[in-house]
Amino acid sequence: MSGLYDADFVLWSEQQAGLLRRLARGERVNDVDWPNLVEEVESLGRSELSTVQSLLQRALEHLLKAAAWPQAASGPAWRREARACLDDAGYHWAPSMAQRIDLAAIYAKALRRVGELDYQEGPPARLPATCPVTLAELLDGDASTLAARFRGSEPA
Repeated sequence: MSGLYDADFVLWSEQQAGLLRRLARGERVNDVDWPNLVEEVESLGRSELSTVQSLLQRALEHLLKAAAWPQAASGPAWRREARACLDDAGYHWAPSMAQRIDLAAIYAKALRRVGELDYQEGPPARLPATCPVTLAELLDGDASTLAARFRGSEPA
């Protein structure tokens, strides 16, 4: 069964799902590829967590751009993109992720990336050195209100 896992993952996953369904119905099956199946189930959780972290970082980057250049013509688009990223993060969100997400590290990475940008609108406004919102506020907040919170915090 491991050979099929390496050769055709889609077919392998379909076969494993069928075997698990049979097992759930009480049938005895011997062909379940337990080592790879366990690894794939664990991988699904890691992938969802990574997806949420990536979406949060993208949202923060857009919020920071909107805060750094509040008069920029791109401001509304940045806020819309931030809201879309946060909506998508919420879709993938699971409560157990809260203890695994390092918002400070994600914010620092987003802040660094935005700090490397150069827009024609002029120099950026000073941005907070630390994230001015909690994870819950970020996931639940309005993009315009969030962008204003980034402008109203202590500068870096």
